[in-house]
Amino acid sequence: MSELSRPGRLAAFGAIAVAVLFPIPVSVSVPVSVCLADQALSPEDLLRRADVGALAPESFRSRMRLTAADKPPLEVEVWRKGESRTLVRLLGPKERGKYLLRLGSVLWFLAPGAKKPVRLSPSYRLRGSATLDDVLGLQYARDYRVASATDIEDGLVALDLTARGPGAIYPAVRYVVLRSTLRPVRAEYRLPSGKVATIVEFAQWSPGGRPYASRLLVRDALHGGATTAVDVLEVEARPVPEGLFDLADPAARRRLQESVPAER
Repeated sequence: MSELSRPGRLAAFGAIAVAVLFPIPVSVSVPVSVCLADQALSPEDLLRRADVGALAPESFRSRMRLTAADKPPLEVEVWRKGESRTLVRLLGPKERGKYLLRLGSVLWFLAPGAKKPVRLSPSYRLRGSATLDDVLGLQYARDYRVASATDIEDGLVALDLTARGPGAIYPAVRYVVLRSTLRPVRAEYRLPSGKVATIVEFAQWSPGGRPYASRLLVRDALHGGATTAVDVLEVEARPVPEGLFDLADPAARRRLQESVPAER
């Protein structure tokens, strides 16, 4: 299998440059600690505090819009319980009754009238260049270790991460954080060769005490830089029915379809 066709090459939701990124000059390598205002954080502490994948509630429902230049916008409703169970409901008249269901690392497509679920590649794109992992985000502090931390420019720190184990979607990630806010600016997902596959920019953040990235820009760095915008329209921390994730029994999903119309 060639490098460009690896299943994990495009997976990186909860995440994108509007324009082409220019090379960033490296000024100071920081192997031990990073200064933050009046305190010093180790690179590992900085990663934990800036980990966008850890900001989502344990159990939630959200609604998102994905916009790519070559296709009409797609709205989805996401139901998630823990890290291993996610249901994505495709919205709109033509998408009625269609779902993506992820159980652990396996992704399924469910459609009305289908005899059985269809297993999809982890690199399946929801719209344009955005995969489910782009939209939902990775667990950086859990799945990666900091190989180096580098001051680059304008108060930014680049954390070069390597996967803790062979099961990670990407073997390496460059995670760029603004020190003054402890918020990520972008993530660059890399192939084993070191080539950048996908860039996710955290373009806007919600207000409030528990902020989340409300707008993501996902750029496919391997195929002409096509960009997909992901707008988080709403997020609701709430219990999620276990039955929504039952691959064999669609009863809970049918009740959801009847109680919450796809069109608004």
